[in-house]
Amino acid sequence: MSKQNNVKSETSNSSGSNFYDSFIKGKEFYYLIGLILLSCYIVFSDFISLKKVYLFRDIGSDSINIYFPWLTNISDYLKTESVPGWSFSQGMGQNVFPIWLGDFFSDFLTYFDKSQIPYGLVFMEILKISLMGLVFYKFLKEVKLSNFSALVFSILYAFSGFVILGGCWAIFSVEALYVALILYGFERWLNHGKYFWFVFGIMCLGFLQPFLLFPYTIVLSVYITARYFDTHEKDNKAFFIFVSKTVGLAAIGVAMTAYQLLPDVLQYLESPRVGGESSFFAKLQQQSLFGFADDVLRFTTTFRAFGSDMLGTGSNFKGWQNYLEAPLFYCGIFCLVAFPQFYSSLSKRQKMFYGAITVLFCLPIIFPYFRYAFWAFSGDYYRTLSLVIVAFMVMFSARAVSYIEQKNSINKVVLGVTILILLIFLYTPATQFKPAVNTSLRSFVTLLIFVYGALLFGLSGVKANVKAISKIVLILFCFVEVVYFSGITVNKRDVITSSMLKDKVGYNDYTVESVAFLKNTDKGFFRINKDYSSGLAIHSSINDAKVQNFYGTSSYYSFNQKNYIKFLGDLNVIDVKDENSTRWAKGLGDRPILFSIASGKYWLSKRTDRAVASMGFDSIAKFGDVTVYKNKFVLPFGFTYDKAIGEDEFKKLSPTQKDFCLLRACVIGNEDKSTFANMKAFNVADTAAPITFDNYMAYVNDLKKDNFVISKFSENNIIGSVNVNESKVLFFSIPFDEGWHVKVNDVDAKLYRINAGLTGLPIAKGNNKVELTFEPRLKAKGAAISIAALIVFIGLLGFTFMRNRKEKA
Repeated sequence: MSKQNNVKSETSNSSGSNFYDSFIKGKEFYYLIGLILLSCYIVFSDFISLKKVYLFRDIGSDSINIYFPWLTNISDYLKTESVPGWSFSQGMGQNVFPIWLGDFFSDFLTYFDKSQIPYGLVFMEILKISLMGLVFYKFLKEVKLSNFSALVFSILYAFSGFVILGGCWAIFSVEALYVALILYGFERWLNHGKYFWFVFGIMCLGFLQPFLLFPYTIVLSVYITARYFDTHEKDNKAFFIFVSKTVGLAAIGVAMTAYQLLPDVLQYLESPRVGGESSFFAKLQQQSLFGFADDVLRFTTTFRAFGSDMLGTGSNFKGWQNYLEAPLFYCGIFCLVAFPQFYSSLSKRQKMFYGAITVLFCLPIIFPYFRYAFWAFSGDYYRTLSLVIVAFMVMFSARAVSYIEQKNSINKVVLGVTILILLIFLYTPATQFKPAVNTSLRSFVTLLIFVYGALLFGLSGVKANVKAISKIVLILFCFVEVVYFSGITVNKRDVITSSMLKDKVGYNDYTVESVAFLKNTDKGFFRINKDYSSGLAIHSSINDAKVQNFYGTSSYYSFNQKNYIKFLGDLNVIDVKDENSTRWAKGLGDRPILFSIASGKYWLSKRTDRAVASMGFDSIAKFGDVTVYKNKFVLPFGFTYDKAIGEDEFKKLSPTQKDFCLLRACVIGNEDKSTFANMKAFNVADTAAPITFDNYMAYVNDLKKDNFVISKFSENNIIGSVNVNESKVLFFSIPFDEGWHVKVNDVDAKLYRINAGLTGLPIAKGNNKVELTFEPRLKAKGAAISIAALIVFIGLLGFTFMRNRKEKA
């Protein structure tokens, strides 16, 4: 009887091990696929069923106000103009070729009808998360970790705060995928000499955002060095050869993006944020090298490691900066518990090396100056640094767990101290910060810390049954955790619903009918102003023109065209020293005279008073709550000046004087004074004369006597003619861009920057046929470099294939 009981006991005790070995072991990759898809289904169920749309009305309003307008504008553009070039729907016009190919997932959506794009957003996000998990799994396997460790930590990486919260801004989840691809590709190159995925990953990152190549060069320099000496004996010569080859491969990947990269870099360098007066460079470089992060930032850094929503969700976030810009260090509570064990698994030499790496990546967290330097002093945020910390945390934790699992060994003291420190951090924030903490979420995190501590200890046991049960429970808890945490980030937010896309609200309001009416009745070029926003987010939208398909004057964009911003700044519309104003460029709605000069012909209003009519506009139609007004004083797209004023003299005028000055004379840049020396000089004293509607109309009529008559108009090609009885300057309300080229009577001519940032053309007496053509600068050179690099890459792949085939033979 005793022997029978012992047999039963042994059978019972091994049931967990038998279950794991029979149903999970060797099938971890398939479980990963299933768990990711199931997690995505639970987290995104309302979006998958199309009840909701993956556009956020809270602090994530960029998804509505900048990302969605960009998608729809490019979608329209591709169907009418093919490859993006100049777009008059962005501000007063801008080159939209840069950044076009950055996010391949968004690019895919632009080929659909724009009415379908909102519904496709969540499926692109699910695809990114799924690919991310699978690629990261392959990466961890290349690092020679156990299947179990690769399964758990691939899920944690795919559902990290940077991916899920950052994915609400679309581009951040793409970055996390490309980084996983680069890591996987490098390990393939390091271990097997196969470099395709490494080069491909670098290429993807270069397309996404060229500036990212700077911080990731720093990161990969550290990672490549660490991994090389992890797997090779110390041999400086061999290391130098390997690094040289790696740099060469990376250079090929970068070169293949030159088609997009060169125009992107040019736009960055010329943008107000980089080369303008609002640039952060000087301000951030002046900060103290070893100045500590302030109390709010330290508090935020600590608690955001425990969960993206520990300090509030969306607009209710109560930490440093905002919900997105604050540190996004959450990558699973299990990572926090397991991470310190990594150092216990290292040799003495490795401890010194990885300890130095840890210190290196702690510097930007403790001393903000190093974070600014990581971003080349271009901004005060975390973003990519958060992803780098997450990637290293997950990687180190995965290595620790794999070691514990294989060696049946764990540092109990380190585990105990880790749990104690985590609890101290959780429960002893400074008094002034305690109200910001989500206490219910903190309780759940506390439970997870103890559970994961026990399960991690269970993995170190020699009993197969205990280890198997620990693995199964760990997988289940990690699954529950990522679903719960991700569900808060995604679903406890104010979002667009499907009904909002169908009702007469938001971008589908009566602006749509108003614009359609104007396009049907007026076939010329005109700009429209709106005194209301069609966006549905907490922040007003000023990119309505991109979605509702008209030409306006406002633009919300990270890299607005430099001469557009110069025009707005010199005319005192915005303060060019305010970085926010250069991104949220409000346009000419507050300056009706400037609006007239910029071919502003129509005004859409929801006002019930006579304010618009009092500015010289006549009501011509009404659609729902939108009244359509027509400008009595509108000037055509191109008109002529016979008088000029110098830029320095113009800047001394008041805003009102500047407006009326532009009705009388063009402003000549200091660099072009000699070219326009023969023009009549405008008497500044004339700007002091009182202005009435009568002389306003007289000035307008005088300017458009010799106007530019358009015979063909498209975004990148404009043809027309102008007949003048004396030499004049033909003005176009286009921000000056060297990508525009002009022919006058089929002969190449030169365009000039006039009127504080717009475009002018000197023309001779008589009838002049004028053709304007736009080509993004550096696009052709970039294409040549990309093609050459692609040929080199294909040739290298072919050579490697033939060599390997020959060696095998």
